[in-house]
Amino acid sequence: MRISYFRVLPILLFFQIVAAQETPSPSDWGIHIGHATQQAFPFNSKEYKLTQQHIIGHVRLQQFQLGGFRVNVLSELGYYFSKHQLLNKWFTTTPYFDHFPDDFQEKAMTKKNIHQLAAHLGVTFNWFLKPKIAVFGYGSIGPMWTSQLTERLAAGLAFSDNVGIGLKMQYNEKIWISSSIILRHESNADLKFPNSGHNTIGLRLGLIFN
Repeated sequence: MRISYFRVLPILLFFQIVAAQETPSPSDWGIHIGHATQQAFPFNSKEYKLTQQHIIGHVRLQQFQLGGFRVNVLSELGYYFSKHQLLNKWFTTTPYFDHFPDDFQEKAMTKKNIHQLAAHLGVTFNWFLKPKIAVFGYGSIGPMWTSQLTERLAAGLAFSDNVGIGLKMQYNEKIWISSSIILRHESNADLKFPNSGHNTIGLRLGLIFN
C-alpha cells in the first residue's frame, strides 16, 4: 500500500486556507491513548506481527462550518511504541535484500521494539446528533521518525497516515470524551528500501478540553 503524499498535501492546504478565512474560535486541545494491531481485519497478514500503543496530543488550529459538518483542523504530536516480528522468512529472500548483511534474515525473525515520533496535520468532520453528542470522521498525515529497520520499513524518516471514525460526548462544560477506530499506514514514499510498510487497526480513547 503506497500513497502519493504530494496528492494529499494540496487537500490539507485547502482546508487550512478555508479555515483561515473564518473568525477564529477559542482553541481546544486534547490527549489520546490507543492500542492497535496488524493481526485483525482488514489486514491480518501472515507475513509479520505488529502490535502498537500510542499517545497523541493535539491542538486545534482552526474551526469552521462546512454544510452540516463542523470541521476542525488539528496539529498533532504523537509517540508510538511497537513490537514487531517477521513470520515468513522467505519475505527477505528477494534480490532486493541481496546487499543486506548476511544475518539480516535471522535478526528480522526476532521480535523487536520500535519507537516512533510523528507530527500530523489532521482534520475531523463532526456531525452533531445532539448538542452534546457527535460522530466524526478523522484523517491525518505527516512525517515521522522510526527507530528500527524492519523487513518492511527502513529506519529514519517515514510518513504516518491515519483515517478513522469516532464518537464524542460532552462530559461537562469544558471536557469531551472521545473514542474512535483508527486505521494506520506507515511507509516512506519510496525514499528508501524497504518500503512495503506497516498497517494497523485499533481503538483510541481521548479527552478534549475547551
